[in-house]
Amino acid sequence: MSRKFYKSVILSTLICCIVFVFVAFYSTGVVDRSNTRSILEARINQVCEKLDDNIYKSKELTESIYTNYKSKSRVLAMMLSKNKNIMTDETSLEELRMAVGANVISITDSSGIIQFSTNPSAENEKAYEDFFPAISNKVFSEAVLNTDNNKTSVVTGCSRLDSPGIIQIEFTPENAEMLLDLNDVSKTLTDIPLFENGHMAIIDSDEYKYISHTDSSLAGENVQFDRNEFSDEKGSFSSEFDGQEVLVQYLKDDNKIVIGMVPYKEIYKRRNTIIRWILFSVPTTSAIITLAIRNEFLKIHESKDTNKETL
Repeated sequence: MSRKFYKSVILSTLICCIVFVFVAFYSTGVVDRSNTRSILEARINQVCEKLDDNIYKSKELTESIYTNYKSKSRVLAMMLSKNKNIMTDETSLEELRMAVGANVISITDSSGIIQFSTNPSAENEKAYEDFFPAISNKVFSEAVLNTDNNKTSVVTGCSRLDSPGIIQIEFTPENAEMLLDLNDVSKTLTDIPLFENGHMAIIDSDEYKYISHTDSSLAGENVQFDRNEFSDEKGSFSSEFDGQEVLVQYLKDDNKIVIGMVPYKEIYKRRNTIIRWILFSVPTTSAIITLAIRNEFLKIHESKDTNKETL
């Protein structure tokens, strides 16, 4: 065969290779990026739903706890008004604390200063500021949630019925751990993986810090992305994270920003594999076809030479 034939085969191979690579590069890249965006959107919506669900459950549980313990506080206030001696008798006050299942019972004077308490160290301290309206309002009853060192307690405050003052009682609810978990946003992302190297995160839009992150070491840290990137209610942008180019998608939810990020290297992993196979298979297939054609030509040429010799 002439060199012209080989050149035409090689040229055709190169053109086919370039065309296949371009089509595969573009089409698979578009599809993979679109699929990644869809998955990110689904994951982000999942996180937002979980946040909203936790808020609803927390409010419902908190209201149930408050109602229960405020009722106990009012009953205790009535008991103390009928028997004032319980306040001054440490044993009686301790027995009453155990009867209502409280941690601490404290009773203040008209200035809000604790005069009697089952916790001696609390005496002469001020009651919670939130409960001060109880001094003048005989029907006042309120409750607050107190979280200290991962210990959750409910503190109720109601008015004394015998004289101006506050009855402050601290309880540890049975479902305190559940309430603590519902209010702990930092644990929201522990069960929501994202690809092999992707990350989910929740940002406090006011402080611009990570509230929660699949990399727990970043919880509480400053966000490294430019705040202006989150100017819309939702969207996406490209940036750098942990030394890699990443696609970042986000959605604002109240005062939080939920984001998902995936390295482009992982997004285009399938595309890059396809391109490598094309770069390998097209030239190899073309070489095989060329050799096969050459072999047929050689057979034809040998057949003609044989016929000539016979003649």
